[in-house]
Amino acid sequence: MFTIKSNAEFLSDIRLLDERLKNVKISSIEIDKKKYSIRYNFICDRAIDSDLQQQILKHAEKITSPIFTEVQVTVKKIVSNDELVNNEIFKFLSDNYPSISIFLKPTDIISTVVGDLVKYVLRLTKDGAEYVVKNGAMQKLNAHLSKLFCSEFVGSTDIKEAEETFSLLSEEVYEDQLQKIEHRTIKVQDVVVIDDENMGDLALYIEDANQGEVTVCGTVTDIQERQTKNGKPFLIIHLDDTTGKTSGVYFSKKSTYHKIKEIVVGECIIARGSIGEYNGRRSFTFDKINRCTFPKDFVKKDKYKKKTPREYKLIFPEPAKVSIKVKSVFDSEEILPAELTDNTYVVFDLETTGLDFMNNGITEIGAVKMVGGKIVEHFTTLVKPDYKITEENAKITGITEDMVKDSPKISAVIPDFIKFIDGAILVAHNADFDMKFIKRFAGASEFEVKNKVIDSVEVARQVLPSLRRHDLQTIADHFGITFNHHRALADAYATAEALIEMMKLKNN
Repeated sequence: MFTIKSNAEFLSDIRLLDERLKNVKISSIEIDKKKYSIRYNFICDRAIDSDLQQQILKHAEKITSPIFTEVQVTVKKIVSNDELVNNEIFKFLSDNYPSISIFLKPTDIISTVVGDLVKYVLRLTKDGAEYVVKNGAMQKLNAHLSKLFCSEFVGSTDIKEAEETFSLLSEEVYEDQLQKIEHRTIKVQDVVVIDDENMGDLALYIEDANQGEVTVCGTVTDIQERQTKNGKPFLIIHLDDTTGKTSGVYFSKKSTYHKIKEIVVGECIIARGSIGEYNGRRSFTFDKINRCTFPKDFVKKDKYKKKTPREYKLIFPEPAKVSIKVKSVFDSEEILPAELTDNTYVVFDLETTGLDFMNNGITEIGAVKMVGGKIVEHFTTLVKPDYKITEENAKITGITEDMVKDSPKISAVIPDFIKFIDGAILVAHNADFDMKFIKRFAGASEFEVKNKVIDSVEVARQVLPSLRRHDLQTIADHFGITFNHHRALADAYATAEALIEMMKLKNN
C-alpha cells in the first residue's frame, strides 16, 4: 500500500536503516514526466556500499507513488572541509548579496569543522554585519550550506574597519539569481604524501583560483631551483591542470627537500598555498605539496555564470552629451544604413595601469550606447585598481592615484557595466586589448561576456585603405572629430562618431 510521507519522515526512516546514514541528506529529487521516473539524490559523509544503497532504493520504492514506473537512488559522499565551505560561503554572498561582498575577502571567512557541526565567522564592516542579521542572510546561507554538506552550520559576525568610503547596501535580492553554485574541483588519484597527509584529493580548477588559501593540482610543466640572497634554496614550479596554468614558489623544508627534488616535469602534484600580490603582480606561494595522479577521465565543467542584473546599483547611465557630438554626424536628417539603425551598439574604451591584462587593472571605463544610429546615453566611471599607477602611466592617461583613491573597485562596477552592454554589439578600437580586460574581470565576478564584438580598426582598414595609419587620432582627424584623447569617455564618443561615418562609407 502506498503511504504519503513528508521529506522529513522519509529521511528519518532512511537514517534508521544504518549507522552510516545518520547524517544523510536529500540534495535533490529529479522527476522525468515523460518517462515516469524519479531519482532521489542523497549526500552523505560516509562511504555507502552497494548493499546499503540497495536498501535505500527498496525503502524509496515503498514510499514512492505507483505512478512512477522507475525509481532510482544516488548517494554521493561529501565531507565538510573548511576550504570548500569557505569557498561556498564567499560565492553565495558574492552572488546573492553583492553589496556585502564588495567589502568581503576570502580571508575574511573563517570556518572550523567540529564533528558534525561547522562554525564560521564573517569579518564584515559594521553596516555589512547589521545587514546580514537584519535581512536573514545568514539563515539563507546556513540553509544553502546544509543542502551541499552533511553538517549543521552556525554563523556569526566580527566587525572590521571599512576599507571603502561608500556604502552600497541594497534591500533587494533577486530570487531568480539564488541558484545552486557548483564547486569546480578535480579529484586526483593515488596521492603520495610528501608534506601533508591531511591535504586530501580535491583541488580547485586553476582557472578559479584567484585569491586567498587554495589547493590546486596539475602536471608539472617546468621546475627550476633558485636561491635567495641568503642562500636558502627554493623552487619555482609551473603547473597545468588543463583549465589553466599557474606558477608558484616553494621554499624547501629540510625534512622533505630530497622528496620534492625527485619531482620531474610531466609528473602531477597537488599543492596547497596562498595567492597574493608581490610588486604589483599576482604571486602564488606553495606551502604543502604531495604527489598524485591526474584523473584520466577528467572533463572540464562549465562555470556557473550570473545573470545580467535587473537594475543598476552604483554606476548609472546618463543622457548623451550633445557638446561632445559632431553636429554633422548627429543632427543630419540623412538616411543611415540599416546596419546602424537595426542594431544596438555599445562603443567603449578603457584606461588601464598597463598593457598586460593579467597583471594590470582598469582605471577608467567610458562607454556610449547607440540606438537607431544615434548616441543616446553614456556610462563612465573611474576605477580604483589593485595595481599601482606608475608616473609614466599617469602621464599617458592623465589618471593619478589621487584621482581614483575614492573610486569603486572593478568588482563593484562590473555588474552595472554588464547591464549596460546587455543585448548590444560591442565596439572598441583595438578591441582585443579591451575585451581581454573586460572578460578577465567579468569572469572574476562570475559574469560571462558573449556579445558580438566589432574592432573599429578593422572597419577602418576596410573602408579607409588610403590612410597610412588607422589609430583613433588619425581616423578622427580624417573625419574632423575633435576629442580629449586618452580619456575613456572621450575616446568612446570619438570612436562612436567615427563608426557612424565609416558605416556610411561601407554601405554606400
